[in-house]
Amino acid sequence: MIRRRTWRTLHSVLERDRTSLRVLPGLRNGVGILIPLVWGLQSGHLLSGIGVAVGALVAGFAGNTGTARRRLRTMMFATAWMSVTTFVGALAGHRAWLIVSVAALSSWLAGMMLGVSQPSGQVGLLATNALILISTSPQSMSGALYRACLVACGGLLQTTLMLAVDLVSPQSAEAQSVSNVYRKLGAYAASPSRQSDLELAASLVEANDLLRDSYMPKRHRSRLYRLLDGAEQIRMYVVALAEIARGRAYAQELGDTAFARDILRQCAPIFSALGDHVWLIAQGDQRAQPLMYILERASEELSSIAHAAQGVERKEETAAHVEAVARSLMALRADLVQPGALTLPSEALESAASKIKQAWQALKSHLTWDSAIFRHAMRVAIAVGIGETLAKALPWPHGYWVPLTANIILRPDFTSTFTRGIARVLGTMAGLLLATLLLTAVPDRTGVFASACVVVFGSLMYMWVTYNYALFSCALTALMVVLLSIFEQQAPIPTMADRMLATLAGSALAVFIYLMWPTWQHEQVNRALAQAVERERDYFRGVLRVFAEGGKGSPRRLARERQAVRVSRTNAAAAVRQVLAEPVAPPMSAHIMVAILVGMHRFSDTLLSLEAYTWEGRAARSLTQEEEEIARWVDRALSSLADGLRRGAGDMVIDPTGELWHQARVRSHVETMEVNWRALDVIARAVVRLYNVIQTLARVTHEIDADPPQSSPS
Repeated sequence: MIRRRTWRTLHSVLERDRTSLRVLPGLRNGVGILIPLVWGLQSGHLLSGIGVAVGALVAGFAGNTGTARRRLRTMMFATAWMSVTTFVGALAGHRAWLIVSVAALSSWLAGMMLGVSQPSGQVGLLATNALILISTSPQSMSGALYRACLVACGGLLQTTLMLAVDLVSPQSAEAQSVSNVYRKLGAYAASPSRQSDLELAASLVEANDLLRDSYMPKRHRSRLYRLLDGAEQIRMYVVALAEIARGRAYAQELGDTAFARDILRQCAPIFSALGDHVWLIAQGDQRAQPLMYILERASEELSSIAHAAQGVERKEETAAHVEAVARSLMALRADLVQPGALTLPSEALESAASKIKQAWQALKSHLTWDSAIFRHAMRVAIAVGIGETLAKALPWPHGYWVPLTANIILRPDFTSTFTRGIARVLGTMAGLLLATLLLTAVPDRTGVFASACVVVFGSLMYMWVTYNYALFSCALTALMVVLLSIFEQQAPIPTMADRMLATLAGSALAVFIYLMWPTWQHEQVNRALAQAVERERDYFRGVLRVFAEGGKGSPRRLARERQAVRVSRTNAAAAVRQVLAEPVAPPMSAHIMVAILVGMHRFSDTLLSLEAYTWEGRAARSLTQEEEEIARWVDRALSSLADGLRRGAGDMVIDPTGELWHQARVRSHVETMEVNWRALDVIARAVVRLYNVIQTLARVTHEIDADPPQSSPS
């Protein structure tokens, strides 16, 4: 087990995400750093040029990802915060006690900003690091104001470059996210699996989030929303076909498995083609016309296949899903060809004041000792305070690397802190060696070579920030070494040794502070799983509400409930992954946590299939009395499971010996329906399927808890 955890940790350190290699933002931000350096060299004011470059460097981090609107907002926020911390750090550096207090307060604020958003927390972290660095060279009031102005100019320069590049960019972040949805939909249709479905769900969440925070023209944005809505609708029918193709017990007799699998394979390239042309469609570009023709032909061919299968045994039910896909594609084409009627949903019209209010509410909600974000902010403040005190008290010429390292490494959860600590140490050592060797090997009296190194390392840093943390740390450290070498005229080898020692001390301090007051994810995972179960219950109630309303429910309301299921299930899966990487054994068995995730996934797939039948008009009848009793039992079971998880008693609530799990009347209804299985329609079969999913979850998890499997010697 220990060996397995060690390998998992090493794998996370070395893991690379090729989709996160951001070449264009890296080059753009590199140019933003290059311009002030060239100006400084040409004008003879290299130090002032470096001050502007530092502002551009931090603002570049804030504008690395997201929509243009989000990047603009975050970059302006970063520029303002960075200017303030530069001014305060330059003034407070005269007094040790003051800079220790200010650095601790700044790091606490940065930690709390993680509760608002990830970019906000990143901006706060970088601003705190700037404060620590600037404080090593105290200034007068006028000097501090001058440095703050330089940083502000750098931030504004980088923001201007970002807007200019966006104007000539061939595609927006919003369009890329919608394009990714269709590519994931194509991948799922080609090979239906739990993993591909989770990736599709995550892409839908991201696309919806980006479209809500956008200032692109309404006509473009409305087309993207229509494409996203179309993907949502098509996904329901694709999942229903996948359930048949995979031979699910409740669906296989309602359709032909081979027929469903063949249809999915034929649809996969259509969805991928849509993904490749999303930006052209959003712009209304004439080059998208061939795709409109392809959609029309595909719709007609799928409709012909569906009509040919009508009346054919075992193919008729599958054909209804095929016809629904054809209608969805045709409706999507019609709306895109005539976009005048397209409108934006209400959530896309949220005002700036509303967003600020939401951010403030999010920040206030974390002002409690029970919040993982608050505890993280306190840990960072303590670590930075201690690190800054050590830097002032110890006779280390580069002691400020201790609080810098501790601030960068500490994260809200153990897994990220530990793996980032290892990656930070490895990357820092490599960066120190690389930069020191370059500066030693190439004499540079003019600053030209150092400026070139700043641009190269800066660009690589932006490219690698989400690609691999060890590589990012290497580029960041090398960049800092080169920048500081311009100010510090010291021997490179002793300086490198000092920084390595300070880095190790900062890493040890961060891990020690975390272990003294840890926030283990296994203490939070119950809540994440409970929320996933509750959102699944809400979606279940929403689908049943459609039956109660005679098949005339609100598609938009169901879409919101569906989205909530995706978000909560993604969060729960991430929480379980973090728990499995922690060195502390969780109170709930890992097998039980995984069983709950798998059970909710199957439950959701069944509901998606049932909803698909509903919008096809083939499930418009009301539930029978027996089906209503089973549905009420499922609802109570989900509520009981969620309540037990929130109380931290997940193992007890899914014990099948309890009264809830053995209601003879409900079990009798299910057994009768299973005996008459061939006579049941899709609604009855889906209700039985949902009941069996929960019963199986209770039985499996109870057996695991009663007789845990033996761990292997490895």
